[in-house]
Amino acid sequence: MENKIRLSDTVMKELEAIILNMKPGDKLPTEMELAERFSVGRSTIRECMKVFSARKMIVRRNEGTFVSSQVKECLVDPLNILVSMDIGNLTELIELREILETEAVKLAVQRATDEEIKAIERADWRMDEPGISPDEMQSRDFEFHNALAMASGNSILTELIKAIRKVIAGKLEDSTEALPISGEGSLLHKKIIRAVKERNLEEALEAMEEYLIITDYKA
Repeated sequence: MENKIRLSDTVMKELEAIILNMKPGDKLPTEMELAERFSVGRSTIRECMKVFSARKMIVRRNEGTFVSSQVKECLVDPLNILVSMDIGNLTELIELREILETEAVKLAVQRATDEEIKAIERADWRMDEPGISPDEMQSRDFEFHNALAMASGNSILTELIKAIRKVIAGKLEDSTEALPISGEGSLLHKKIIRAVKERNLEEALEAMEEYLIITDYKA
C-alpha cells in the first residue's frame, strides 16, 4: 500500500509539471496514453485527474481533457492559504521572492533569446511613459519582471514569481509606495537589461540585488 501511495504521488507531481508547462486550452493525452507513459494503471491516472479537476487545473469535456484557463491561479491559492494559516509570513514571502527572482535573472543571462530580450525592453519602455499612475506603474513593473522571468526558460519558475508577487501585493496595504516607480529603480531595470544582453552574470546579479534592496518591504 505504501509503495502504491508513493507511486501515485510521484505520478501526480510529474503530471502537474506537464500541465503547468502547457497552455490553457491545450489538450492532454488520454488516460490510456498517460497510463502507458507512466507504466501505471488507468485508475491511478484517473485519481490524479480528479485532484487536478478539483484544483481547477483541468477541465473535462466530451472530446477530452484540457488545461483550464485558471491553471496559473492554482499557484496563488496555496501561498495565500499558507499565509492565512500563519505558516510563513509576509517577510518570508518576500525572502522567497528574492530567491526566485535572483535565480530567474541568472537563467535569463544564460538563456534569453533576442525576442525575449526585446520583450523585456518593451516592458521597460512602457514604464518610462509620462503621466502613469502609481497603480499602473506597479502593473508595468510586474510586466517587466514577468518578461524577465519568462526569459529564464523555466515556465514553472515564471508562474511562481507571478504568483508570489500577486500574493505579496494583496498583503500590502500600500504596495505602490515601495515600488521603484522612477529614478533608481528605472536605472536598475536598464542595468539588468544591459547585463542580460551582454551575458554578464555578475552585473545582472548585482543589479537585481540592488533592485531587491530598494523594493524590500521589510525596510
